[in-house]
This record gives sequence, C-alpha cells and structure tokens, in this order.
Amino acid sequence: MTLAVRPYSEGDEFAINDAFNRIFGCSRSIEEWVWKFSIDGAREATVAAWDGEKLAAHNGGIPAAFIVGGRRVLSLQGVDTFSLAALDKRRDWKGAWLDVMDFFAEVIAPQAQAPLLYGFTGPNSIGHMVNRCRWDAAEPRRIPLLTRTVGTGGKKSLASRLYIARPFGDHEPALDLLWHRVQPRYSAAVVRDADGLRRRFAGHPLAPYHRWLVTPRFSQDPVASVVFRTDGGQCRWADLLWDNKHPGALDLVHHLSGRLAQQTGCGQEAMWLDGDPEAEERLRGAGFEGGPDPSGVVRVTRFLDPTLSAEAFAPGRVYTTMADADLV
Repeated sequence: MTLAVRPYSEGDEFAINDAFNRIFGCSRSIEEWVWKFSIDGAREATVAAWDGEKLAAHNGGIPAAFIVGGRRVLSLQGVDTFSLAALDKRRDWKGAWLDVMDFFAEVIAPQAQAPLLYGFTGPNSIGHMVNRCRWDAAEPRRIPLLTRTVGTGGKKSLASRLYIARPFGDHEPALDLLWHRVQPRYSAAVVRDADGLRRRFAGHPLAPYHRWLVTPRFSQDPVASVVFRTDGGQCRWADLLWDNKHPGALDLVHHLSGRLAQQTGCGQEAMWLDGDPEAEERLRGAGFEGGPDPSGVVRVTRFLDPTLSAEAFAPGRVYTTMADADLV
C-alpha cells in the first residue's frame, strides 16, 4: 500500500478538522478552521497523507514574516500536526507522519521561499520533532507562563495616569510606527506590524479579542499595544508590544487586564512572555508569577538556510507571546 502525500486540496478541510477534533479532544468548528487557514499561503503550505479517502497524517503551515538577527525572512509555523496511526490502529500508517513532515520541509518550504520553520509541540513529541524531523536549529524552549489572580494587582500607578488607551481595529497604521520603535529590542520575533496583527487577529468567528493601543496622554505616538482574549475563566494576554522608555504604559496595560478580567468574570490573568526580561520583571512586580509553562509545550525550530543566526534563537532571546501559538 502506498500513501499519497500531497498539499491541501479544496474540500480536504472537513476530514482534517474532524481528525483534529478526534485527536485533540476538541470541538473546533469548520468556520474556525476556515479562519485559521485564511492567511495567504496557509492552505498551500498544508500537507496531508491519504490512504484513498482516509486521512492518515497532517501538518498545517501558517506563513509569517520573521525577524532573525535584524534580517527579515518568511517563516512557516507548523500547526495541527498529527498522525492517526495509533488512534485508528493502522500500523501501516506509522511512517505517514514523517513523510508529511519531510514533504513540508523539503517541498513546501522551498516553494514558499521560507527558510525558517518553527512550531510548538508537547513533551511526547519533542524527540520525534528534534531527532527524526531535524527541527534542531535551536534548543527546544519552554516558554514562561505568567499568571495573576484577579483582584491582586493593586491600585493604578501614578505613572500609568500619564497614558491613555483606546481600542483599535483591523486596520491601525499606528502599529507600524510602534513596531518600528520596538523591533530593535528583539533578536528574533514574528513581525508585529499592522499587517501582521491584522492577519493574526482579524475576523475570528468566536474569539472575543480586546485590542488596545496606548499613547501618552498628550501625544498620538503609540508606546504599547495589547490584545486580550477572555474565555474559559481566563483573561489571556494574546499579544503585547511595549516601548520600554514608557514604563507607565505597561502599568496601564496590566491595570486594563485586571479591570477587563473582573468585568468578564475571569478568575485569572495569564500570558506567555519570553525575550523581554524588562517587561517580565515589571509584571512580576505587579503580582504576576510563574515559570516555564507546566504543560511542557516547547518551541522547536528548523533552519533551511544555514546562514540564519542560531545565536538569535538562544534560550530567552526570541520574543514570544501567546499570539505565536495558534490556539489562542
């Protein structure tokens, strides 16, 4: 028996989404799948192995611009990666997942001109991703998870009163200026300009995203942006950009988080934050605490261009928030 390994074809999404829900115990709607893979190039970067009309293995690809050591490149994030061999008791499908991952790296990525692959994987799959798929360009990294019990953030600081926050929508040009200001602080990061944040957060069929832009009270210059998601009893910081010349702006952001959490009935605030030790220190001083994400999820990385800087991906240097994962 020979499995057919091929890119996404129209109509595949129904079998893919059904299998995703079976594997991960989810109830994701087909509308959520459509939203997730509506980013330009995402469906073309999605690969699956088929046994006739039966799905055997799958890996999705989400394109995003990435800064690596000051160089801008295209990345592909591996998402919704799974094999049905064990669940469907098909020993003859055991090699399908590796075939899919090889096709993704050796065919899809070169076609997309994407020299950087990355993704987040659970503890049971780290060895497979690193040793078998060669996603070993950087040490697997567990991202710090910071949490705070709602109501423990204290009073609004005097410094925060020098800033104001306003909601922003899908097309916010001030985000380009903010990204231009803060990008030099990061050795590596997904590009978070206006287009990048629009692609990531616009149009979700279910998620209640709350997007805020912070400026000084007597200026229109952006100094911070934040995206919150409130559901499941948590107010999660989906993304954060902060100009560290304005500590009061970050104070206002975490004050907003606490207020929003209370207003939406959340009991906890939570975020991933890596690659910005100054922001982490200030937030810990405001009551956030934690360490490496206890779920054991890690980021794994593969370079298809040997000139990419491995040093830029040293532990703690890649700017990472929950926006970099695909499930928040």
